Amino acid sequence: MHWDLPSDLTQSGIREILNLALEHPGTIRLETGEPNFPPPPHVLSAYVDASRRGHNRYTSTQGIFPLREALQEKIQRVNGVVRNPDEILVTPGGLPALFLAFLGTCGRGGAVMVPDPGWPDYLGGMMSLGIEPIGYALKPPHYNPSLDELERILTPNTRAIVLNFPGNPTGRVLPKADMEDLVRFAEHHDLWIISDEVYDQIVFDVLPWSPARMAPERTLSVYSFSKTYAMTGWRLGYLAGPEPAVQSLTRVAMGVWSSVSEPLQYAGLGALQGPQQVVSDMVAQYRQRRDRAIAQLKNYGLATNCPDGAFYLLVDISPSGLPSRTLALRLLNDKGVAVAPGSAFGRNAENYVRISLASSEQDLAVGLEKLRDFIHEEQAHR
Repeated sequence: MHWDLPSDLTQSGIREILNLALEHPGTIRLETGEPNFPPPPHVLSAYVDASRRGHNRYTSTQGIFPLREALQEKIQRVNGVVRNPDEILVTPGGLPALFLAFLGTCGRGGAVMVPDPGWPDYLGGMMSLGIEPIGYALKPPHYNPSLDELERILTPNTRAIVLNFPGNPTGRVLPKADMEDLVRFAEHHDLWIISDEVYDQIVFDVLPWSPARMAPERTLSVYSFSKTYAMTGWRLGYLAGPEPAVQSLTRVAMGVWSSVSEPLQYAGLGALQGPQQVVSDMVAQYRQRRDRAIAQLKNYGLATNCPDGAFYLLVDISPSGLPSRTLALRLLNDKGVAVAPGSAFGRNAENYVRISLASSEQDLAVGLEKLRDFIHEEQAHR
């Protein structure tokens, strides 16, 4: 029998550490981007109420109209982009939306430019479709793409570029002028822009500027409820783009997941229509954790970035002399602390580990202390 999936598909470096951490109860979990807050009460109420009212049936593949109408309002209010409900597709999480975006722009084949460092799950979706990932560097301290590099690595087979601001793992929010340069690059080379805006409302110092504000006709924007409303396990996301593209992707979704759970969609509607102070409160907590963690690391003599958004720190582990995966595995085994190895995000993050600010303040403080101890012990042995 013939099996057609690529044989080199592997789990991400984050998932490797996560799975090992699950085998060790009591591990300090700093490796995953999962808020330690519960979903807001009005989200839980909306889900239960919808179920009790009989909203437990198939829906339109594109999503219930009241939710898409509320998403239209949110996209205009938060992202500054005018879309109509027919330009929005509700998805079972952000990942399926990204997968559809890769499928629609490249089919089976083609090439897509992706950030390095960048979220490793981009690669899994692309490789399963036979799409070639072309990494473009995001280098400290500013983590800005280089237009010269983009021109140099562009191939005739390139169909799209992935932009992720606020970024995972860098936390970078790109200023308007820099985003305009990237949009002009995409327009000049007739590329699709796949804009991963999952962290669009988790920002501290600089407001994000969506490329869809400048090029709505060539931008597929991907969003999620997971980070904004602490709903990671609910699996609810959405994609917005030009109507012909969204309608085409909806027909694909019809044969894949048919429709997203109806009570879950009403929970999403409840999230959007309920009090938004819960989002501001969570972001304030992330900001406080960021500032305290940076101060703690500075006191330890360990270098890190200062993210504009999202909830991650990239901590320089080069003083340890260890590859990031080796350090992450040994830190887990020796100190009971789970961190994400920089190698999971690309070669440009090899000298770093990613620390999640979505963990509790106590876990964060103790975990960073144990990281310091581990690095100092390694230095003493060299």
